[in-house]
Amino acid sequence: MIFGILGSVTVMGPQCCDSKLIEVNLSEHRVRGLLASLLLRPNRFVTQAALAELLWDKTPATYRSNLRTYASRLRRCLRAADPATKRLESVRGSARSGGGGYSLSVTEMDLDADIFVRLVSRAQTETRNGNNDRAIVNLERALALWRGTAGGADVAGSSRLLTQLDSFNHLRLIAREDLISARLVRGEHRLVVPQVRALLADHPYREVSWGQLMYAYYCCGDIEAALRTYLELRKVLDEELGVEPGQEVGRLHQAILARDDTQARRLILPEPDRFAV
Repeated sequence: MIFGILGSVTVMGPQCCDSKLIEVNLSEHRVRGLLASLLLRPNRFVTQAALAELLWDKTPATYRSNLRTYASRLRRCLRAADPATKRLESVRGSARSGGGGYSLSVTEMDLDADIFVRLVSRAQTETRNGNNDRAIVNLERALALWRGTAGGADVAGSSRLLTQLDSFNHLRLIAREDLISARLVRGEHRLVVPQVRALLADHPYREVSWGQLMYAYYCCGDIEAALRTYLELRKVLDEELGVEPGQEVGRLHQAILARDDTQARRLILPEPDRFAV
């Protein structure tokens, strides 16, 4: 069985007489919220009171009965995906102790987010060891796990839960930037330009990405485009946020003006420890 939170919250299990995984229907958004809450706290007892804070910004008076209903529906989905394994355990308790709770059994490599973090961590190690091509392979495999935005419209939960899920979107963004840096080191300057532009279309304030775009143009021999990109960044930050570009991208701008290839390259090298795992 594979659990997914890198995109829609999902459960995938094997087809009958087939090793291919298929998605089990989780039709109710609040059931997806319960699953996400438990996946973020695997293999440990989570009280009903704690789950209520993750599922609702304003906890309804009927939350205990609601949770029992959602847990029953989730348990049916888990059985459909893997009839031989009991994944969801319930524990009775008093109102004073939080009203009982639930524990979801998640083994190593069951959750796509865990696999993602492991692959990115491996890419960091390869980068530190000077194995840029291997780092690229691991980053590509990590990013291929994503199926959409974590914490999207398919899951119902409190702002606290959605913020936790959104943290994975931030890690994905950094991994994309690290992959672009690694490709720049490999000399794929022209190929990364549309990828960086696509990233900036969704995240226009990412100075790391703007710097990568400047460097890509510079290495293509298009000095004008590199310098114009810096002016474009200044305009975006000034008009939208009222700030100037940071020191690092400013130093890259100066290196491009001075035609200092060594300094420019140093400023866009992948930073292995930037991805906190």
